Amino acid sequence: MAKKDAREAALKRGLEELQQTGFDQAALAAASIGPLTRRLGESPAVDLAVAFLLGRIADPAAVEALIKIETAATAKDLKREARRSLFKLEQRGLTVTRAEDASGGKRSAVAPMSDIEGYLTIIDGAGDRLVWLVRPHAGGGLQLLQGVVSDRTGLLQADGGVVKRKDLRAQAEEIQKNANLPMAPAPWDYADGILYNAYEKAKAAGQKTGQFASMRAAFNAAKAREVEHPIYSRLAKDSAQSEDWRGRSRRLLEDPAFRFWLVDEDWMKPYIDRIEQAQESRLVLNDAQKEERLAAIVRDAAREIFAGESGAIFRRRLEDASWCLAEGGRREPALLALAVALQLAEGGIGMLDIAFLTGLVQKSIAYYLAQAKQKAKEEPSLIVKP
Repeated sequence: MAKKDAREAALKRGLEELQQTGFDQAALAAASIGPLTRRLGESPAVDLAVAFLLGRIADPAAVEALIKIETAATAKDLKREARRSLFKLEQRGLTVTRAEDASGGKRSAVAPMSDIEGYLTIIDGAGDRLVWLVRPHAGGGLQLLQGVVSDRTGLLQADGGVVKRKDLRAQAEEIQKNANLPMAPAPWDYADGILYNAYEKAKAAGQKTGQFASMRAAFNAAKAREVEHPIYSRLAKDSAQSEDWRGRSRRLLEDPAFRFWLVDEDWMKPYIDRIEQAQESRLVLNDAQKEERLAAIVRDAAREIFAGESGAIFRRRLEDASWCLAEGGRREPALLALAVALQLAEGGIGMLDIAFLTGLVQKSIAYYLAQAKQKAKEEPSLIVKP
C-alpha cells in the first residue's frame, strides 16, 4: 500500500474508533480539546485522528495542543498531520508561534519539513483555481511550484522558486483576504495531477507553458499517476445523500464558496438564445405560460449541461469544493456538494430535481441576460432621432 493510502486508511480508522466510543465529531468545540488530547497514545490511528480533528477547532488551545503533538511526535505521519492542522488554523486567523529555529526565524506551519505537500483553492466563477506544490529546499526555505489552472483550457500561468516560510504564509493569507479563496491542504499527488494534466492540455493546444516542466521536475519528474479523488476517503457517500439533500442543496448557492459560480457562458448560450427568441415572439402568452416556457428551458439546460463532458467537469468542481470545505471544517456544505457530485456521476434525469443545479441555471440565465441588456445600452444606436 502506498504511503499516502496507508496514512488515509489509518486516519479513517482512527476517526471510526473515536466515533465508536461515542465521540461526536459533528459538534467540535473548545470543550472537545481536552477529551481529544486525552485519547493520545491509544494507537497511531487515533493519534492521527486527534491531530486532524484539532485542526477543525478554531481556538488557541487547539493550536497549543497541536504544537505539542508536532514537537513530541516521532512518527512522520503524525508530525505531518499536526502541521497540516496548524496550517488550517492559521488560515482561519489563529496565530501559530513556535520556538525560534537555528536561523533565528519563526517556524511556520505552511508546509511540512520533509515531504511534498499540495494546496489548492476552490474554483472561482471562471472555473480557475490556484494550485501549489511545496517542499523543503536543501538550502533553506521552501521550494514552491504554483499554477493557475483552468479545468477547461489547462495551465494558464505557472511560476515557482525558493521562498521563505513566512512569505508563503503571508501569500496564503493575502489570497484568502482578496479572493475569499483559502488554500486548502490536499494530497500532493492529487495536486500534482491537477497541474500535470493542465500542463498537458495547454501543451496540446499549443499554448505557452514556460518553464513548468523543469520546475515540476524538482517535485516529480515522472508522469502524474491517476488517483481517486481524496474526498471519497474523507466523507462517506451514504452520509452525503441523506434525506432531503436535493432540496437542501440550494443552500450552496448562498454559500460564500459558491458566490461567483455560474454555468459557463458558451454552455448557456443556446438556452439564452431560446429565451431571447421567446421574448421577441409575437405570440401573446399569459404569465403562467411564460413561466412554464422559462421552466422548460431551465429543465432542458439542467438535463443537457450537467451530462456528458460538461457534467464531468462540474462533478470534479463539486468534488474539489467538497474537499476544500471539509478541510475547512465545514461538514454540512461539504456533504451537500459531494451529494450533487455523486448524482452527476450517476447521471440520468434525477439531476433535474436537484435544487442547486436548477438554481445555478436560473442564476446564470439572469446574469447573462442582464449582461446582454447592459451591452445593448452601451452600444451606439444607428437610428437618428429627428
